Amino acid sequence: MLVAREEGDEQGMTEDERYRWKEHGARIRKARTQSGHTQKRLAELVGVDAHTVWGWEAGRMRPNQENLAAIAYHCATTPAALEGLDALHAELLREAEVAFRDALVGLPAEDIETIRNFIRFVKSERRRRRPG
Repeated sequence: MLVAREEGDEQGMTEDERYRWKEHGARIRKARTQSGHTQKRLAELVGVDAHTVWGWEAGRMRPNQENLAAIAYHCATTPAALEGLDALHAELLREAEVAFRDALVGLPAEDIETIRNFIRFVKSERRRRRPG
């Protein structure tokens, strides 16, 4: 996880922190270029100057949560993907699937159906809460 320093510079950071900030910047750059935006255009969309976008991409600064959400929106991705959390999410999902399968062994059919209904409910609630 990146350090909570926002819109700050890299002065006083450890090598590990500096590396993670550069990875973060590379994900922003990749999202920007894949969406067809220049640094200047992304800056206009987010409401910052182009030098700030350069700083994010160079790993010298980290966007605050509001700017991270705006970058994600304008680059058709998620803040989690920009933070590098999608790979972590996939690994956690694989671990949960294995644990879930192990837990299902020996359950009666009606309990399994109850679990399936609960999953359907959670998915419908998630869709209902999604904006626009």
